[in-house]
Amino acid sequence: MAFALLLATLLATAGFLVVSIQGFAVPSDLAGASAAAKAIVTRHISWGIPTVVFSLFSQSMVIFFFIGTGKLVKEEIAGLPEPQRRKVLVTLSRLKRETSPPATFALLSAIAVFVLGGAVHTRALPSWVHLASAAAAFLLHLWALRAEWRAFGENARLMSDPRGYAKSLETGS
Repeated sequence: MAFALLLATLLATAGFLVVSIQGFAVPSDLAGASAAAKAIVTRHISWGIPTVVFSLFSQSMVIFFFIGTGKLVKEEIAGLPEPQRRKVLVTLSRLKRETSPPATFALLSAIAVFVLGGAVHTRALPSWVHLASAAAAFLLHLWALRAEWRAFGENARLMSDPRGYAKSLETGS
């Protein structure tokens, strides 16, 4: 599951990059220049919507993944001595703290790009607003990918053997 979520975040990030590159053809009036350029403009929207949906799915699932695995680990370590249990709970809290903000901001940025793209399409806003939001979304997705990569690795070690992980925290290894 963690690998699938990382892959989904990576695909959403790549999608924002590709769709942003396609978007440069829209304000530059290349769409009327050739059939190939017109196809790029058309694909900007048809690829942008799945990119946003992929982002919303992956980032919301990351948040729920850490909530769910945290609950499972808490049940597993319930019988451990208080000092060991406390260290694992601190780790669980840290993993959520490290992943929730980037996942939330990446998710919100995807929504903003979508809404602002609609506003640009109807000429309610200049195109640079949509471009700036897309660049911010791309950077926020990179931040989320980096945070999730680290957290999923540690979470996998914790999930594979919660009691062993707790003991390793106590011994410092």
